[in-house]
Amino acid sequence: MRFFLFFVVGFVTVSWAGEMGQVQPVRLGKKFGYVDGSGELVVRARWDWAWPLTEGRAGVREGRNWYLLNEDFQRVGRERYDWVGPFSGGLAPAREGKLWGLIDRNGGWVVKPYFSDVRPLREGVAAVQLGGQPGLVDKTDYFEGIVGMELASPVGDRMAPAAVGGKWGLVDPRGNFLVEPRFEELGDSSEGLIPARSGSMWGYVDAKGKWKIEPQFLRAKKFKEGWAEVSAANGKDGWVNPEGKFAARKPARVGDLASAAGH
Repeated sequence: MRFFLFFVVGFVTVSWAGEMGQVQPVRLGKKFGYVDGSGELVVRARWDWAWPLTEGRAGVREGRNWYLLNEDFQRVGRERYDWVGPFSGGLAPAREGKLWGLIDRNGGWVVKPYFSDVRPLREGVAAVQLGGQPGLVDKTDYFEGIVGMELASPVGDRMAPAAVGGKWGLVDPRGNFLVEPRFEELGDSSEGLIPARSGSMWGYVDAKGKWKIEPQFLRAKKFKEGWAEVSAANGKDGWVNPEGKFAARKPARVGDLASAAGH
């Protein structure tokens, strides 16, 4: 039974759910409950959908109604929604009818339903759409977007990847380009470096768009604790540090490159 529970947990857990504890949602039959890190059922399956806990809150659905749970899996407030996303920066995207806004951890509307789409908050801002036009919103105000710009979720330092004519750059919360669009693709900023694709190869740029690790990888993930998972041009998987040094396996310590490389 535990193997089955872990399999289902992995299947329903989404990558953008953010930080979460050991307790995770699980689907049993047609209903969702929660299991702990050992796979034991700790909250019986009773919801039609359940998200992982993010920042101590989880959105769940009963019938057509969504509401919030706290860390003790008790309902928060009496508000109901038509959809609720993950929490980030103290807020979560939520939908009422066809319109989207942002709610706080108490379930109250901080940005009332107004937009045709809202993405999770990142570094104080969230990408939104209004009438098909993109823009950015913070906790209290709305900044107009730029016509013809496609926005992705904001990344570190209140910047967001944005595309014009199929090329990606970085914009600030008011839609001003900090890095002109010239990349085929940009990933999430982490530890001062951003995965960027030029042609078919990935490398890493800084917040000014300068290459810190030249494009040389088939795949490149964001940095975590001084290392990023990559696939080399020869197809070999490994790790790279901020200086561009490749290791076949992730070192136990940031500076322990020789042992990781097998020397």
